[in-house]
Amino acid sequence: MPNTVPAQLLTAMKSRKFGSVAKLFSSQVDFQAWTPAGHWVATDAATAGKIVEVWFSPGSGSSIVFSNESAGKGGSAMLEYEMTWRTQPDDQVRALRQIWLLTVKGEKITSARVYCPGLHTEFPDVDLEKQRRSKGLAAGAKAPVAGAKAAPAPKAVAAKAS
Repeated sequence: MPNTVPAQLLTAMKSRKFGSVAKLFSSQVDFQAWTPAGHWVATDAATAGKIVEVWFSPGSGSSIVFSNESAGKGGSAMLEYEMTWRTQPDDQVRALRQIWLLTVKGEKITSARVYCPGLHTEFPDVDLEKQRRSKGLAAGAKAPVAGAKAAPAPKAVAAKAS
């Protein structure tokens, strides 16, 4: 990735240098983000940097799974990425995927819209066969017996408009 503002932003987040993240924003910024945790709003660089820090804390050992950047007219830019890192006490992997729609003027971010589906963690191994057997869905499960009595259908109740 070239040394664009979105590339610098991604590098600062990966390196966990949240002070550097804040320095990429204009002193007056229109920052809004939507995550499952809520709507995040900042109007200054320091607050925007702190919000980003909250998203990636606690943890260490960040790595970029993938990233994509594009730029348009009038300073518009887009950054999409997925980043993983580990948290304690059990070294659990967390993954965050976000899309940033940016307006950049004079090497500073003046506007940011961040969309995030939420934080993802590793999912434990699941014994699907055991779950299927417990629900009677296993490959060798018996089909319903022909002629077995079905549960009675619920009775309809007539209602009159008054």
